[in-house]
Amino acid sequence: MLSLIGSVLGLVSSVGPGMFKQWMDAKQDQRDKAHELEMQRQIAADKRDEAIITSIGTQNVAVQTTAQTNLNQASKWVVNLSGTVRPIITYAFFAEFVAVHVAVWSGWMTPNDFELLWNSEVQAIFSTIIMFWFGQRLTSKWSK
Repeated sequence: MLSLIGSVLGLVSSVGPGMFKQWMDAKQDQRDKAHELEMQRQIAADKRDEAIITSIGTQNVAVQTTAQTNLNQASKWVVNLSGTVRPIITYAFFAEFVAVHVAVWSGWMTPNDFELLWNSEVQAIFSTIIMFWFGQRLTSKWSK
């Protein structure tokens, strides 16, 4: 009996490490192949993303070139006027804000009239305009 156990132990100890090494090598090979496939997928995705970004960049350059060409062909007063639209709207809303509050403070307007002229919708528009300018200023600081 002891010789039978010794024979089995001898066989397992001589064949086992080789079989275990082959099994581990096969597992490692599977992991390597899976990793290579994942790398190939990632490279393909990166190339696709790069092609999309490049085409978008090319399109943006074309749009900017067209816009600049149109701007160069436009009348100077039209260009200047289009550049002042947002500031003029801002100044108009600020003037209304000041005028309405001065009128209420001076007694020229009742609080009910104030509510008609400076209601929640107008307040929302005014706060949006003010936050636009502060947001633009903040993002211009980030880009520097």
